[in-house]
Amino acid sequence: MNARIDETTVAGLRWVVVTGERIAAFTLLGEYARASITTVQKQLPEREGLHAFTRSGRGRRILADVATATEQAYPHLTAELRALAAGATLPYEDLLLANLRGDLGVDDGTGCTDLAWRGTSSFIAHNEDGAPALDGHFMLLTLHIDGDLPVTVQWYPGFLPSNTLAANAAGLVWGINHIQVTTPIAAPGRHFVARRLQQCTTFTDAVDFLRTHPSAGGFAYTIGETDTGRVAVVETAAGRHAVRELSPERAFEWHTNHIRFMPNSPDRAPADAATANLGQRDESLARGRVLEDITPALEPDVDWFDRVLTGSPVPTGVHRTAAGDDPLATLCTTVTNLTDRTIFIRNRHDRTATLSLADFVAGPPSAERSATE
Repeated sequence: MNARIDETTVAGLRWVVVTGERIAAFTLLGEYARASITTVQKQLPEREGLHAFTRSGRGRRILADVATATEQAYPHLTAELRALAAGATLPYEDLLLANLRGDLGVDDGTGCTDLAWRGTSSFIAHNEDGAPALDGHFMLLTLHIDGDLPVTVQWYPGFLPSNTLAANAAGLVWGINHIQVTTPIAAPGRHFVARRLQQCTTFTDAVDFLRTHPSAGGFAYTIGETDTGRVAVVETAAGRHAVRELSPERAFEWHTNHIRFMPNSPDRAPADAATANLGQRDESLARGRVLEDITPALEPDVDWFDRVLTGSPVPTGVHRTAAGDDPLATLCTTVTNLTDRTIFIRNRHDRTATLSLADFVAGPPSAERSATE
């Protein structure tokens, strides 16, 4: 097989590095992570609701429209998912449905918080919130796919590696927040748009790509560039978008899981689950209220972002602990200093590490890895 996998750990997280030809690499990754892929699929809280919805006439039509648009726009990325499914010996249709779960109008919960800063230095900070049962399966994944820019992402096995935090070899870094669109459009799935975004080489290219490549569902991207220090939040949802670029005069921004910047009128803005009051309103807006009340230090540092993201849960913070009726926990916190080109990582159990962005994207030296071919 024309592919190789290496594995190590960082900050208590598994770190898998995949190198080789696209289909061979994703097939090998499916074989290698088969147990975790199976577990993650079984633990999806939306699993039963998704299957029930797509058995209905309306659900089948939406799924068919989004799947067709995805295959037509991104055939090489649906090929990646097919190869992943084949390697894991799971039906492609099951993995596709899971990857389109936020593109069908089905309630998908809330999760993740992003912070951004552009002053003397620029920062992107991200809390990755997920089901506690996925702790130990959630990992870092570095992709060295022939012909592609190298990229490292946080990865939930079984998903296209795209819907979390990502950093590529061009010096772009972004975190992603889920936006639940209540009425999707017939457009590609958001995971596939986000995976293609990883091949953009400049901040301008990335923002323009998101403006011109709609998705059926919604994501908010908090994206920055090392070369220029430029930072923006880009909301995309059901064919609409909004861009909020930071500046030294408006240096701080945040995002949780509801639309903040798109025009709020029924004929122009896609309804999201927070504003439509479909069960996510309180949780996402509560984190937003915490962040609205924050006044950053004159020039915040990595420790400041880490404290904001991990200091306490709602109502005084945004850290998630799966306590009470909250189903999610913060599985990983990252703070990227775009100016210094470093990334700080904290796992759920408070193990930490700081790496250069170059090392984070390239993956650890092979001498530190165990290898599988």
